[in-house]
Amino acid sequence: MTLYDELKSILDVGFREIYKKFIYIHCRELLDEMMPGELDESITGAIAYCYIDRTQGLNFQPILIAAMEAGSLQVFSYPDNKNTIYILRLRDEAMKPQEHHDGGKHMYLYGFDRSKYEFFDLSVVNYDPEIFKDVKEHIDTMYYADDMVEEFRSEKWSHLDRYRNDMFPDDVQALLYSEENGIEKVWVRLTFMTQNDEIFGELLNEPYQDYGCHEGTLIELKEVDSNDDKVLVFTGRMARKNE
Repeated sequence: MTLYDELKSILDVGFREIYKKFIYIHCRELLDEMMPGELDESITGAIAYCYIDRTQGLNFQPILIAAMEAGSLQVFSYPDNKNTIYILRLRDEAMKPQEHHDGGKHMYLYGFDRSKYEFFDLSVVNYDPEIFKDVKEHIDTMYYADDMVEEFRSEKWSHLDRYRNDMFPDDVQALLYSEENGIEKVWVRLTFMTQNDEIFGELLNEPYQDYGCHEGTLIELKEVDSNDDKVLVFTGRMARKNE
């Protein structure tokens, strides 16, 4: 078995297989777009850390560039490593590269089409996690999520995966309903649960009809049976935000 056999499509995995993990991404074409004319022909991809930005969804921060062969993986610093940060933002639609400046550093954002690239977890090459300890701590601190949000991302709440946005795992699609207005689909950002596992989330879009809630409202959601399926619905209960 070779490292090529370990590659699998990012399109085919759930977010938990990559979240808070260091992975190798087979993406020479994308690297040439990011650093045109700067890479040796042996470079095949990048080592990246996957994290969730609450407002921007799944992101990957490349740490090193890599040269993969059937039986080995060599890693190198990418050009101008000290002054340049690359962020790959998971998107299915086209996204033009964007440049930002952060503390004197150049930050470049690139759209990352999950259908185009394959990856494997670095555990297949028996890497030492301590190598990237500082990087992990820095990114996890920058994109800190409280314990309840992290729990929503855990296997315990995998039954909500059917409602999640593939690129924004904290966001679920739910239904508003009233006899007068019927059904409306909305997006809700999972925010907290009670001791009885009652789910509350922030309504992300203003409803077209009047259901008694508005964009930004914390609403309770409940999974209910609907014919032969299940749906996530607004119960009518709301909560106040902690200011």
